[in-house]
Amino acid sequence: MLRIGVFSKLSNVSIRMLRHYDEIGLLVPCQIDEISGYRYYSAAQLETISKIQRLKDLGFSLAVIKEMVYQQDIQGVEHFFEVRRLEIEEELERIKKQSMLLDEVKDIMKKDNAMNYHVIHKILPDIKVISVRKKVPSFYNEQDLWNELYSQISKQNVKLKTPIHAMAMYHDKEYKDRDVDLEVAMQVESMMDPIDDVKVYQTGEIEVASITFHGSYEQMPLVTQAVGNWTEMNGYELDGKMINIFHVSPAQEKNEENWITEACFLIERRGR
Repeated sequence: MLRIGVFSKLSNVSIRMLRHYDEIGLLVPCQIDEISGYRYYSAAQLETISKIQRLKDLGFSLAVIKEMVYQQDIQGVEHFFEVRRLEIEEELERIKKQSMLLDEVKDIMKKDNAMNYHVIHKILPDIKVISVRKKVPSFYNEQDLWNELYSQISKQNVKLKTPIHAMAMYHDKEYKDRDVDLEVAMQVESMMDPIDDVKVYQTGEIEVASITFHGSYEQMPLVTQAVGNWTEMNGYELDGKMINIFHVSPAQEKNEENWITEACFLIERRGR
């Protein structure tokens, strides 16, 4: 028999942790002295604690380890390993994405130090557009609206204005992470009748604060910060709505470094 202190040294597991294992039924001492309360372990339990520690190192929870260590069915044990393998693969993918995001954010922060976003006060001209406007689950569903618009343009042989003028309009006046009021539109040569969920209309002139930037949309927080500062300094208020005009879009260019986007924020004179 090995007293808990000796067992702790031989197994490289603290007494505190051994007591915790006892409390949860993961590794119960083979004997407890009724008078002194000393816990005693058998030499055979060194093999069990070694398995427990190896499984912990592999990322298994103590609850799962408890099932695995005392599992008699080898197929049941293999199932736990397969599940953990899938979890590790998912974790690796998540870490890979985080690593890529680290590089993107680092580049953006470098650019932030070297780049001044130039805000332009302008009036967007009155143009004829064909558009689809819907409430979608999130911003990530924007492509669904583009697909619907492209489909109708192709079916109806709509004549688009050249160069292509495509834009997305975000109508909500506050941030929403669901039920987003989103519209995608393209400029057309002439008016035509509405088609299903697609409508054709004149936009009218729109007063905006505009920033044209190159590259990834990860820059948007910096763009909005620049616009916020500009409106505060120049006596304007943001309406809440915004428009992205895609001069070079992901549909035209796969390399995000070549994307050119004009972010337009609807404004009005403060106190108007």
